[in-house]
Parts: sequence; structure tokens; C-alpha cells
Amino acid sequence: LRSQSGKTFDWDDIAYHVHQEYLQDDRSRRYRHIIIDEGQDFSPEMIRSLASAIPGDGSLTFFGDVAQQIYGQRTSWRFAGLAVPQTWEFKENYRNTKQIARLGLAISAMPYFEGIADIVEPTSPRADGPLPTLVECDDRKQQIEVAVRVAKDSGRTKSVAVLFKNRDQEGFISAKLPGHAKRLHRDMDSWNDGPGIYYGTYHSAKGLEFDLVILPFLEKDNLPDPDHIASHGEEDALTHDGRLIYVAVTRAKTDLLLLYSDTITPLLPTKSSLYGRTTP
Repeated sequence: LRSQSGKTFDWDDIAYHVHQEYLQDDRSRRYRHIIIDEGQDFSPEMIRSLASAIPGDGSLTFFGDVAQQIYGQRTSWRFAGLAVPQTWEFKENYRNTKQIARLGLAISAMPYFEGIADIVEPTSPRADGPLPTLVECDDRKQQIEVAVRVAKDSGRTKSVAVLFKNRDQEGFISAKLPGHAKRLHRDMDSWNDGPGIYYGTYHSAKGLEFDLVILPFLEKDNLPDPDHIASHGEEDALTHDGRLIYVAVTRAKTDLLLLYSDTITPLLPTKSSLYGRTTP
């Protein structure tokens, strides 16, 4: 498939070849210190290739949250085979309120997270706020109406993100948002911390935070993804989409609105005390 599409390498191939080049290169290294952020999405070969780019007296600093590992490698940095002299666990949560953090922790305790090494359980944040709000709608049309209305009302005073599983779903709502709403994408060259409306996929929001996050289409027939189930099996789909939901939920600083119709996704915990409920 790769050759048919005119591609010579994939990401792991590039990392392997870079690593091999460095092993044969005895010139002095250009970088003495390398910092890896979002390291949970790096394969062991990627980490090894970067480690080979520093001199023997250099350093490699690795930051990661394995609960946010969304690109397929169910592994740990430990499998890179590096001698790690010291590790730190950052347990303080400075982003979320305790209510949102509690939901994130409950998601990370779901069965599809079992067997993931190095998950760090954070301490409960000091910030207090409302419970994440569940809204059962009649259908998707009503979900869209609620999402757009709340985004418009709240976007005047808060940073608001409406997040979706994929770009197809994004199209259902983006045309109804105000013209000043900004689409999240990897090539954004500016960022405004103030009030405003943003929209994009779960992937595109990774590493970002918003006062209010709105997650529509959280019904069972959408999550986990039926196409992913058909191609990779239900267990793999639950693991993949469960981590995406975790990422999406934990983008919210103070308010989280969860919209669904019919039956809610099994990717969310069922414990009623985690949520507030309201009508559309």
C-alpha cells in the first residue's frame, strides 16, 4: 500500500533509518540535550533514534502521559532499552476542576485501559466546579442545535471547543457556528488565550485546554467507531476510542458538556455521581 501511494517510508521506518545512520556516524553531535514532549506517542524506535542524536554526556528528557497514547503503540518508554538514571512522576493536575479530573480518572480505570504501563494517578485538584453535564437529546439534529447554542452563548466570555471524532462529523456543526469560530489544525500559527469558539477533532485538541468543552455524538452507534470494529475488532476499537475520549474530556478546564441521543457510549463510566443532567 505504501509503495502504491508513492511513499518510501512510514514514521517508524524513518526512525529506524535515522537510528542506523547515527550508529555509523562518528562525528560530534549537534545537540547535547533533547526534550521530548507528548512522548507517549513515540515508538521505542523513535526514542532510540533521538537518543542516538546526542553525545554520551548529553541528556534526553521525556515527558508523557500514557493515558493519552492515541497513535496505536501500546508500549512504554521502558521498552526503548535506554538506561534511565532518574524518573519523576508529576501528580498535580493544574488544568481541570476536581469534578472533571474525577471523570478523567474514572475513564482511565475502565477495562480498556488495563495493561497500560506507567499510568500515574494524579492527586485531586483544588479547583472546584460544576459536574460534567450529560444531555440526552431526541436526535443528532437536536444535539447540533444545543452544541451551537451553548457555544455561541459561552464563547463571548469563555474559550469554548466543540470536539468530534472525525472531520466528517465536524462538518455537521462547523457551518452553523459563527464565522469567527476557529478550526483546530496542526498548522495553526497563532493562539489566543481569551474568549472564543474553536472546533475540531479529538486529535486536533491534544495538548490544548479550554474553559468549556462540548462533546456531541456520544452515542453507542458512534463510539466505538463501527468501521474500526469491523477492521480491527471490538477490543482494539474500545482501546483506541477510549483514549480519544479521555483526551477530549480532559481538555476542559471548568465546564464539560456531553451530548448524546438514544444509548450513550460504553466508553463513558456509568457511575451517576460523576455527572449532572439537564434537558436540551
